[in-house]
Amino acid sequence: MEFLELILNLLEKVSVLVAASLVLLLLRPAEVWLGETGAHASVRRRLFLMAVLGFLAVWGVFLGFDIGGMGFNLRAVGIIVAGYLGGRKVGVLVGALAGFVYAVTLNDPTSPYVFAASVIDGGLAGLWSRKIGTGVISVIVGAVVIQLVHHVGLGAVMAALDFDQAIAIASNLELHAAKIAANVIGVSVFMGLLSLVRELELTRREAKTSRDLVRSAKLEALQYQVRPHFLFNLLNTLAYLIRTNPVKARELTLDLSEFLRYTLARDDEQTTLRDELEQLERYVDLERARFGEGLQFELADADDVDLDAVVVPPLILQPLVENAIRHGAREGKVSVRVEVTCHEGLLSVRVLDDGPGPGGIKLDTKRTGVGLVNVSERLERFYHGEATLSLDERGDVEGACAEVTVPYELATRTTGGGLRQQAREQLKKVIT
Repeated sequence: MEFLELILNLLEKVSVLVAASLVLLLLRPAEVWLGETGAHASVRRRLFLMAVLGFLAVWGVFLGFDIGGMGFNLRAVGIIVAGYLGGRKVGVLVGALAGFVYAVTLNDPTSPYVFAASVIDGGLAGLWSRKIGTGVISVIVGAVVIQLVHHVGLGAVMAALDFDQAIAIASNLELHAAKIAANVIGVSVFMGLLSLVRELELTRREAKTSRDLVRSAKLEALQYQVRPHFLFNLLNTLAYLIRTNPVKARELTLDLSEFLRYTLARDDEQTTLRDELEQLERYVDLERARFGEGLQFELADADDVDLDAVVVPPLILQPLVENAIRHGAREGKVSVRVEVTCHEGLLSVRVLDDGPGPGGIKLDTKRTGVGLVNVSERLERFYHGEATLSLDERGDVEGACAEVTVPYELATRTTGGGLRQQAREQLKKVIT
């Protein structure tokens, strides 16, 4: 009954500390806690950790009670967390503060031992975090080992000085085990909440960056795809066709309307590969207003790929085709071919032209422009680093080849890199 009573009482006190820590986590960004830890923490961050965790450790002293003439409290929760986050020096200082407060309130022959135990807990926590780390398993095992070390070490010292007192204190192993278990739960919950908040914050930032890139791509599409001279040529052509070929003028106007709607009016973070390829055909039809029949465009059959199942970021292929048209044209003529294939589980989309080729130019240069760099970054984020974009010579004939590759299984998952899905994935990682 004493063991059960102790564990229930301590867990009740732990819940108070956890609630307080949750408030602190919501008031201060998790980066303030985990951005720099241990020996890498700045002086300002260490002072912050000492102030907050010192308060929690001292508070833990007063969240105590007696059972069977033995005192129990939760100061070790704040002390061990201080060592984990702030390193050995912060852990020792927080332990000294809490240990001193407890020793003064206790005021009996065991006061030096409780002070020493607190200092040992803080110092060992700092060493443990530096040598072992602060992963989920490491936090739990470390909290157990640290408390066992101080119990065994101080028990040996006490036995050498006063054997009867040492036996009396160590006689009820169940109560000591309950105290260790409650402290481990408190430390684990605190560190777990901290890691969870940080992971969710990083996910939120990454998702925001992804959305910003999508918006940037739309704006860039307006700037690069609907350039003034592009619209000027197109409108002049429309004015001419209205008199000479009204049917063609109407078709071109509808293509322009659909093109602008797809480019500017959609809010989705993903689309199907079929829709993206249809958009390419509209774009090429509009570009023919400038090139006329000098622009040859071919969309190769993709019988081995389910175009409706493959998910891509919107406006991801059009910059590749635009780049091929702009840099592949010679004397007003250019031939562009788009191939979609799947081989050995790898989806490949290739944009080929018959121009002079890239000449060894890489993606981060003026030759390829901001558009292709943007495409590369968006692919990396959308497919979580599993997609690649390359630009090289065709090899078989003269010209350039821009190729996007991504695992087919990943490309057919409708994750879209959205905030909700990313949050779920990050939450699963933290829990498991």
